[in-house]
Parts: sequence; C-alpha cells; structure tokens
Amino acid sequence: MLKNLNMDLSWKGLASQLIASNANGFKLAIAFCLGLTLPLSFAPFDYWPVAILSLIGFQALVTGLPAKAGFKVGWSYGFGVFAAGASWVYVSIHEYGFAPVPLALLLTFLFTFLLGLFFALQTYTFNRWFDFSDYRNLLTFPAIWILFEWFRSWFLTGFPWLYLGYGHIETWLAGWAPVFGVFGIGFITVLTASSLLLCIKSAIQNPSVKKQGLPLLVCLLLWGSGLLLTNVQWTTSKEEISVTLMQGNIPQEKKWLNEYRPVSLKTYRELNRNVHSDLIIWPETAIPYFKHQVPDWLEETEQLLQPDQGLITGIPYLRPDSKRSNPILHNSIIGMGQATGMYHKQKLVPFGEYVPMQDILRGLIQFFNLPMSNFRPGPAHQEPIKFRDSLFWPAICYEIAYPSFIAENIGNDHPSNVILTISNDAWFGDSLGPKQHLQLAQMRALENSRYVLRATNTGLTAVINEKGIIENDMPAFIAGGLSARIAPQQGLTPYSQWTDKPILALVLLSLLAAKLLGRVPSSINNQQTNQLQS
Repeated sequence: MLKNLNMDLSWKGLASQLIASNANGFKLAIAFCLGLTLPLSFAPFDYWPVAILSLIGFQALVTGLPAKAGFKVGWSYGFGVFAAGASWVYVSIHEYGFAPVPLALLLTFLFTFLLGLFFALQTYTFNRWFDFSDYRNLLTFPAIWILFEWFRSWFLTGFPWLYLGYGHIETWLAGWAPVFGVFGIGFITVLTASSLLLCIKSAIQNPSVKKQGLPLLVCLLLWGSGLLLTNVQWTTSKEEISVTLMQGNIPQEKKWLNEYRPVSLKTYRELNRNVHSDLIIWPETAIPYFKHQVPDWLEETEQLLQPDQGLITGIPYLRPDSKRSNPILHNSIIGMGQATGMYHKQKLVPFGEYVPMQDILRGLIQFFNLPMSNFRPGPAHQEPIKFRDSLFWPAICYEIAYPSFIAENIGNDHPSNVILTISNDAWFGDSLGPKQHLQLAQMRALENSRYVLRATNTGLTAVINEKGIIENDMPAFIAGGLSARIAPQQGLTPYSQWTDKPILALVLLSLLAAKLLGRVPSSINNQQTNQLQS
C-alpha cells in the first residue's frame, strides 16, 4: 500500500514538474512574441499604441518572477525586439560583406541574441531588487526600463536604437522631447503602460472598487502637458538660406572599386551643374579618395562654385603625421567655398568602420575585411562647419543616433544653428534600417529645435524642420538633388542645455523612493494603499 502511495506521489510530482516546465516555456514564447510586436511602434509602421500593449503584457509576465526566471523571460522578450527590429544587419553582412547565407544568418542571430541580454539584465535587476508588486512598481518598472535604455546608449560604444520614445514623434508626447529628450518620452510611455496594467489588475481582483484612476490621471496630465508643449517655440529663426542635398545613388558594391571611383566623382560633379542654392551638401564619403589624393580635383570643384556658394562633403582623411606602418584614417567632412572647416567622425560603427580585436578577426571572413573599415575616432572637442554666419554641427551616419552627444555639441560655448547629418545607408538596402535611421534624425531635430539636413548616398535624403517634421524628402535609389529653404535657429532648448541629467535624476529618485517606501511600517503602507484605492 505504501509502495503504491509513493508511486502515486512521485507521479503527481512529475506531473507538477512537467506543468511548471511547460508554463516556463509558455512564458518564454509569449515574451518572444510580445518582443516581436514592439518594433511595429517605430518607422515605417508607426503604430505607437502597440508599444503600450507590448509593455503591459511584458510587465504582467515578469512581475513576481524569481530573478533567474525573469532573466530568461527578459532575454526572450529582448531577442524578439531585436530579431524583428534590428535584423537588417543581415543585408550588410550577406549582400555587401559577402558572407554565405548560413554564416550571415548565424552572425545576425548572434547579434540579436547578445542584444537581448540587455533586456535579460534589465528584468533580472527589476525582479532581484525592485519588484514590489504594489504601487511602488509604478516607480520602479519605468525607471529600470529607462536606466537600461541609457546604459545601452554607451556600453561597449553603445547601440542607441529602438528606444520607446522614437514611436512618439507625431503624438502629444513629442512636446516633451525638447525638455527631457527621447528617454523622458520613454519614461512616460512605460508609466502609462504600468498604470493601465494596475487598473486592469485592480478591476479583476477588486471589481467592487471603483476609483483606481489616480495613476492614469497623472499620465493623462503628462500627455496633455506634452500637447501644450508642442506649441512652445524654444528657439528663434535667423535669415533663411537655400540648400540642395545631393543623392548620388552610387552602388555600394562598386563604390570602392578603383575603376569606379572616377564615376563617383563625375556623378557628383554633374549633379552640381546648374544648382544655384546657397549651400550644396554631398553625403558620407561621396568622394571615394583620401583628401590628399585629389587636391587638384577638389580645387577645381571649388572654383566651379559660384562666389557666394558653399559645398560640404564627406571624404576619407589620412593624417599626414601618421606612420606608414600604422596610418591614422578618419571618416571626415570638409567645407569648400563659403563653407569652411573640417570634422572627423567620433562615434564609429563596430565592424563597419573599425574591427574590434582586428589582429584576431581580420582575414577570417571577408566581412571583417570590408573597404574602409580601419578608421580611428576623431578628437572629442571639434569645431562645427561654418557657412556664412551660421554654424552647422556635423553628425556622420551613426552619430545622429546618440541623443546626448548631439545635444552636448549643439549646446557648447558656440551653439550650432543647424544639424547636418550625412550618411551612406546603402549598406542596408531597402530594409527597416534606413527608415529607423531617419526617425532618429527627426528626434534629434525635436530635442534641439533645429533643422536637420540629411544627405545620403541612396536614401533616405530629407529636410527635417525644428519640430521634427519632414518638410522635404526624395525617394530612395534615385540620383538627384533635394532643394529646400531652411531657417537656422538660435537659442537652446532645455534638453540642449541639460541633456540626460534630469531624466537620470528622476530615474534614480524613483528607485530610491520605492526602496524607502518599502521601509514604511506595513500598517501605514496598507492604509496609504487603501486611501489611494478609495
């Protein structure tokens, strides 16, 4: 009889383990699916409510989990986010890095797998130290989320992509961008999702309680304040200038071939013909030679400009004082004619512009030997490009993705009046990457209340006004010029002056307040909770 009882108990234990195992697998699958939906809130889809729904589901899934289980569920969610939102790296690895399909898929998987670890650490931190399962989670969950978005912006050079705030360029929350930047908008977004989740839980657990709307009222006030802030003019306009942004549509697979380089020069010279705008802008590395290799061509091009015209172009630069055995190369911008100055890119793209651990990786596969993948970062403090009486802060390609980097340089001792970003998104074809990249540029315009001029090789070339709205653009994969009139801005937004300091202070205060509230005697804490509920 005892033997039968033991067998019965063991079968029940095994059954409970199987159920628990299936439940864990189910949670991982749900988390992955929720992560897959989050990029739908960004360009080119712009379904911003999807992010709030994804956040509600994710927070409900991880709240109350043990820290180790939270780590796994967080990774599954993050893997879904980046698998859907950042897998465009496959295009550059396979089509232009010439990696075979299986290898390209493996490298893309590893890239998105590792990025998912940011969400794993985020969820582990939440479950290990800050998951209080009460009103305090209204403080902790948004704070932890934004803390890790900020962490991701600089750790190992950073991957400042797919931040929640980017989904709100055209919502009421856009008004907060010049005050607290993209992280501030993200904080309000998560707070809104957490408040909705609290109301849903309360309605299920305590259907007789009618008043659960205080957190939502706070969120409504924040959204309404954002709408009011969209009408604030943070800067004043200077005299308008006319600009033409050139898009050469040079095929990436031919761009650096010796026999094709003269074709690039001819293409941009021809595009300049009969253009009468005050300022002409060519994209990143439009001139596929080092500056010292084409001095005569540069001088001739400058002489072809009208006396009051300026030209700004991307061009590789070899420092003349570098050693022959270890040359120092820069991805640079130069001004010609009435435009003066030179800028060397500071934020380089790993594997695209430099190869980490290159002594080990170079030569393993062709992807680690891409043309012009041996650049060095430029110095930290550089002067903007000057045109007439206006200053243009240059951001080459990936640099436009760094919120505080742009704001710090806009708000320095000599504030720039226009943000200029040149890029070569041909590496990513017609994928989501270039569309998301353009959206990042829109947010920088909003945060700093500056026009953003975006000149690219194959698209998307655009003129973005100080409200983050695209005023003019041109289709991708055609050669031509985009002409517009812009108003350089003077004055600084709060974000240009403070950058991320206020929102980081809010994050830390939220976490500290949640911890301190946990030390309040339970009777008092319960009394306060009951008052909030009633």
